[in-house]
Amino acid sequence: MKKFILVFIIAILNLTCLAQSDSEKAKIAEIRRMYNNEMEWINTMLGDEAIPDDYITAKVMHNLAGTGQAEETIEFFFNDDFDEDLGEYVSSLDFVRKTSVYTIAERKSYEEFLYDDAGFPAFYYTSFTTYLNEGEHYVEKCVEIRAYYDKGVQFHVICKVGDDKSSLKEVPLTEELENQLFFGFLQFGKLKDALNGMLN
Repeated sequence: MKKFILVFIIAILNLTCLAQSDSEKAKIAEIRRMYNNEMEWINTMLGDEAIPDDYITAKVMHNLAGTGQAEETIEFFFNDDFDEDLGEYVSSLDFVRKTSVYTIAERKSYEEFLYDDAGFPAFYYTSFTTYLNEGEHYVEKCVEIRAYYDKGVQFHVICKVGDDKSSLKEVPLTEELENQLFFGFLQFGKLKDALNGMLN
């Protein structure tokens, strides 16, 4: 009897894990569809003069300790919807592309932020070079991180590290790279506030 109960519990746990895995795969597939639709719309909007543009490009120049002159290019892609409560059109953020170049450290980073229809974070991507601890010394590495969110709650992360873009391999997220992901997530709210300050 005890053996039967143990087998039954293991079977239930396996089914639960399988259901969670299928649900997670479905959510990732939906976010990828959202991302592809957004890219298609941006390319259509920017490539067709007949379509009114809904985006802002901001160039930020500032001096940072340890990295020198930094140049950031931030592209905000948004849409305007009529807000019944306010009785006016309000701009809401759909997607942001951000490129940062640091002169002294000779570093470049790229980030993308995708929002869902309700304005919650849906997807975050970053690509950058950094020095990672490998035993006794630090080694320059290329890093890519993709994070998926369900109504702003992170449920899946893919982290890849390599000597260059062609040698990237999936690895567990280290504490150092977890910090990068955390600061990336914080930017979702800051970018929305920035757009609201400019348009609403």
